[in-house]
Amino acid sequence: MKSVLLAVNNITQAPTWQAELRAAGWTVPGPVCSFVEARRQLARQAPAVLVTDLRLLDGSVIELIRALCAGSRAQRVQVLVLAATEADPLLLDALQAGADNFFMVPDAQPGALAAQVLDTLAGGAAIAPFIARRLLEHFAVSGREPARRAVEDLSNPLALTAGECRLLRRLSIGERLADLAHHEGVGPRELTARVRTIYRKMQWALRAGDLRLA
Repeated sequence: MKSVLLAVNNITQAPTWQAELRAAGWTVPGPVCSFVEARRQLARQAPAVLVTDLRLLDGSVIELIRALCAGSRAQRVQVLVLAATEADPLLLDALQAGADNFFMVPDAQPGALAAQVLDTLAGGAAIAPFIARRLLEHFAVSGREPARRAVEDLSNPLALTAGECRLLRRLSIGERLADLAHHEGVGPRELTARVRTIYRKMQWALRAGDLRLA
C-alpha cells in the first residue's frame, strides 16, 4: 500500500484530510506541521506523494520541493501542494521549483483531495487561468510568428507544441479542462497529462538557465 505524507499548517484540518486519504486506501502517518518535521519524516521513509501546504509553521516549502525534485523523477517523491488561491505567488514558485500538481482548498468536495493524489500519481496536473497566462508569457507564445514557432517546435524539446499553445490559450480565458476534454472527445486525464508536460518543460527550461517567471 502506498503512503502519503501530509504536511499542513492548519492542524484542525489535518485529521479530516488524513481520514479521507486513508478511506481511499492510502497509508497516512501522523501529519507534520513544520519544514523540519517534514524533512525528518521524508528521510525516515519516503512516501509516494507529499501533500503539503505552501507555508508551514517554520516557513515556505519551496526549498524542500527543490531538494525533492533534484533527483531522478523515476524514484523521487511526487509533490502535491495545497493552495488557498491561484494568485498566491508561492503557488507559481512551487510549480517552478518542481511541484507536480496542486489542489485548491476552498470549497473542496469530499473525496476531491484523494482523487487529486491519484491523478498526480497518474501523471496529471491541475491548472488555473492565472497560471496558464503566466505560462504563455514565459514561453513567449504571442510574440512569435507561427512559422518561426513551427521551426522551434522541431528543434527545441522545451518549446510548446501548437496543441499545447492552443490548450493554454483556452485555459487562460477561463475554459475548464473537463469542458475542453469533452469538446475534443478525449478523457479529462489526457488533458491533465498535457498540462503536466507543460509544467515539465517550464521546469526543465528554468533549470537550464532561463529566468524565473516574475
